[in-house]
Amino acid sequence: MNAAYETTPFETSQPDATQPESNPSEGTCVLFLDFDGVTHPEPCKAEHEFSQLVLIEEVLRQHPEVDIVISSSWRLQHSLDEMRAHFAPDIAPRVVGATPSNKKPSGAWLPGAAVSFEREGECDTWMKHNRPWGTPWLAIDDRAHWFRPDCGDLLMTSSKTGFMPDDVLTLKAMLQERL
Repeated sequence: MNAAYETTPFETSQPDATQPESNPSEGTCVLFLDFDGVTHPEPCKAEHEFSQLVLIEEVLRQHPEVDIVISSSWRLQHSLDEMRAHFAPDIAPRVVGATPSNKKPSGAWLPGAAVSFEREGECDTWMKHNRPWGTPWLAIDDRAHWFRPDCGDLLMTSSKTGFMPDDVLTLKAMLQERL
């Protein structure tokens, strides 16, 4: 299961994106979704952005109890509505928020310096503030170093290809374990 939610409080430049919208039918599982290297290869041309998202959406249609939270760095430059617009109309309402950035300027923090398991910490912070403890989650990401080496909640993709048909079965199995 997930690590205990031991994180520091957070502030964000886009508080509306990190807070869930009013959603009376909260999902029983949360999917943290990266964009670059997941929904499309990284790098890629603009016309190929989100080319792999349809594969993820096909799986999510079979699991309406799964909410989506954007964990991509896109959340720092785009509003939640702008990011939601990349999803199919039946999936977009399930995009309920975006993770906060846990980076805090301090004497020990240098801009651009990597924080150990940064993305996993951001997922944990979002969960702590938005779901009951123990709610299952998983993340799809292409950067292993942003998660603990033993993180069983991570589906890794290749940044060169993004989410591929071979990843569909893995995602289905991971969701089945959590639901």
